[in-house]
Amino acid sequence: MAFWSWLRRRRLDLDDEDFRDEIRAHLAIAEQERIADGDDHSSARYAALREFGNVTLTTEATRRVWMPAWLEALRNVIADVHYACRSLARNPAFALTVVAVLTLGIGANAAVFTMLKSTALTPLAGVAGSARLAVVFGETSSGRNLRVSYPDYVDLRDRSESFAGLFGSTLATVNLGRGRDARQVWSEVVTGNYFQVLGVRAALGRTLLPADEVAPGRHPVVVISHGLWQRQFAGDPNVIGASVDINNYPMTVVGVADPSFHGTIVSNDVEVFVPVMMWSAIGLTGGLPQDAAANALGDRRAQILFPHGFLKPAASMASTRDEIDALWSSIAGDRRSAEGLVRLRLVPFWRSPTGGQTYVLPTLGVLVAMGLLVLLIACANIAGLVLVRGVSRRGEVALRLALGASRRRVLRLLMVENLILAVPGAILGVLLARRVIPAMLAYAEWLAAPERIFLNIAVDGLVIAFSAIVACASAVVFGFGPALRSSRVDLVSVINEDASPRSGGRGRFRAGLVVGQVAVSLLLLVGAGLALESVDAARRADPGFDAKQVAVLGIDLRQNGYDAARGRVFYRQLLEAVRGDAGVEAATLAAHTPLDLIEKRAQRVEVEGYEPHRDEDLGFTANEVGPDYFRTLRIDIVAGRPFEDGDDAEAAAVVMVNRPFAERFWGGAANAIGKRVRVAGGEWRTVVGVSADVKYTKINDTPKPYVYLPFLQSYRSSMILHVRGAGAIERLIDRARDQVAALDADLPILYARPLTEATRGALIFFELMATMLLAFGAVGMAMAALGTYGLVSYAVKQSVREIGIRIALGATRSRVVRAFVGRGLKLGLAGASLGVITALALSRFLGSVLFGVSPTDLTSFTRALLLILGVVVLATLAPAWRAARTNAMRVLRHQ
Repeated sequence: MAFWSWLRRRRLDLDDEDFRDEIRAHLAIAEQERIADGDDHSSARYAALREFGNVTLTTEATRRVWMPAWLEALRNVIADVHYACRSLARNPAFALTVVAVLTLGIGANAAVFTMLKSTALTPLAGVAGSARLAVVFGETSSGRNLRVSYPDYVDLRDRSESFAGLFGSTLATVNLGRGRDARQVWSEVVTGNYFQVLGVRAALGRTLLPADEVAPGRHPVVVISHGLWQRQFAGDPNVIGASVDINNYPMTVVGVADPSFHGTIVSNDVEVFVPVMMWSAIGLTGGLPQDAAANALGDRRAQILFPHGFLKPAASMASTRDEIDALWSSIAGDRRSAEGLVRLRLVPFWRSPTGGQTYVLPTLGVLVAMGLLVLLIACANIAGLVLVRGVSRRGEVALRLALGASRRRVLRLLMVENLILAVPGAILGVLLARRVIPAMLAYAEWLAAPERIFLNIAVDGLVIAFSAIVACASAVVFGFGPALRSSRVDLVSVINEDASPRSGGRGRFRAGLVVGQVAVSLLLLVGAGLALESVDAARRADPGFDAKQVAVLGIDLRQNGYDAARGRVFYRQLLEAVRGDAGVEAATLAAHTPLDLIEKRAQRVEVEGYEPHRDEDLGFTANEVGPDYFRTLRIDIVAGRPFEDGDDAEAAAVVMVNRPFAERFWGGAANAIGKRVRVAGGEWRTVVGVSADVKYTKINDTPKPYVYLPFLQSYRSSMILHVRGAGAIERLIDRARDQVAALDADLPILYARPLTEATRGALIFFELMATMLLAFGAVGMAMAALGTYGLVSYAVKQSVREIGIRIALGATRSRVVRAFVGRGLKLGLAGASLGVITALALSRFLGSVLFGVSPTDLTSFTRALLLILGVVVLATLAPAWRAARTNAMRVLRHQ
């Protein structure tokens, strides 16, 4: 208010009017003096004006004396805004076209930026200052990532001076509920200061506290997520103090987390937060042997946590790494060699080894580049439109220059108009992103079902600021060149109504824009084609097993209090019952399913007679499987035999390895039979079989050693029933459910689905990237078609006289059409050639996100080339046909 009061006191409008009155009075006096000297009225008037000079320039120069320069500039900008709005209102078709194209370009980039924000910039919803959050984890000599033991975490927390706070957490699946109503949910096992360090408050009740981290098993409390509270407890405020069963252990709900908080595992929707002190009480193992898991909180070899902390303002990442190295040297001792852990690493949270960002970020890098290409096409398209409009405004610009406006002043007016167009484009682009991103997330949720996922895709101030910056940058990119050309007007040619002196240069500039659009569109189409080929290759790839006609059911006998002896009996009876069912070809049990996208904890394996190198990483993933496992999944046995029903607790201890394991330690599969290994410090086991390699985690996994243990000798309460059979897979699942219920009607089935559905998540990132690249390619192609259409249409309009003469001299309509189609096709070929060269140069950057297809795949390049040239021809045909229908007599008569 004070500013506007001061502005009114300046009486700027009144000063302007007074000055104009003064100029009029001065001119009137000069005119009267000349009339008194004998001049006529008209001559006296013109003589007075010539003597005084340019009234407008004098007024502006005087105003600069009256007021500060910034205020004069503000006044001029406001005037330019008013004029630009009126000018665009008189040409709504142009304005709407530009806004629509900008909306697509900015919307696509806002959508990609929102995804980038959700995985790297601000991935933790409800947590402030996550840019300063760092993660500590162990690393082996082979680069394998490890958690940190609880005692090591305590040493780091208490002795580090670089962190404002350090907490520990790890992701675990737990069973929520009891009996047949139990279901599997994502949980985070956390230290007592977890919520305190993150600054997350409870929506109801309280969060976990450091007091909950006093002694193992002493604080059976839990915090649930706001989403779980709404879904499971219907938002009942009396949930505080209620008892819930976690892995069949009663725990008290003390709080509901803030609605915006979903845990610290990017892409996982964590529903339960459990104190780390309850690790053994709820039966968590973290992949450790049972005896080691029972003492996990006191054993430095039991790696169960990832420490996280906010760096202090004065601490840099480099100095904190030095401190971590020094602390690790003092607490590690000689056990580094024994465990394979050779160092601790410190990285920003967005580079954490856990969470969806490890899979998404490489894909997002490609999508960011593609989004920028779409925006570049949009800017080129709009630049062509603005340039064409500038031709029609040459008279206006010339008049402004003739009246004394500087070229800089005209340039500013034109740029203000471009910025005004960018504002609604940015707003609509953000709204478009708000529509597109939830749809993409819903697609990802469908691919990941039944697992719950969460990404921080809210359109917040960061996304809005990004969109505003992109809009301003776009206005400069698409507007500066045309504005510079439009402000360079030859007054003589305008007066003579002759545009020819500039038409050639402008034609070349517009043609260059079309060539650029076609080239960039080809890049997008090649990328989309490669992504689609990659998805197709991933779907057709041989993962080493056959998932078709296999149903999987998750069972955890711990829910109903089974001990190891009763559990073995139950699982034997279950296999016998399922195998005896009509239509069942084979059935087995396994601890893990292949291609589940989650890296399992590696077990240290000792090979008899093999002397490991210092710090050599001998940690390999192991899977406990039942008899008939390899027949059920149709995994080839390359040497020896598979597990049999006789490989039970009474028989000799046996083991199976895969081909990469056998080749690494014994030179081949045949040489492995009869050799002995020891897994996780257990008894020595004899290798009885070697299997073919399988894709255990991701479809693009490289071959790696793997170990199979017989379930009948390595009991686990939680197993997955695999059933292969003929007929409808739903019928197979229902029959398996019935067999479980027949043995124990109260036993919960945690999930039941086809194995093909369980392994679908392995393709999720390939399919998401292919979908988005296809969308970007379609948008880019449409814009390139629009640009080509606009250029040829303008060329037709400018060549009406020439076309009339050609037709009058006998040119046929088909010849006129061929002439303009040929002009468009030449531009298309030039752009396509440039696009192919650029795509070949940049294709190597796609290598990290492709599978089973070369970055220079000939099929993808050919399809993209034919598609873009076909679109160019189609975009040229309509204006070319319009040119062929020109009435020569009417045109020549008008000329």
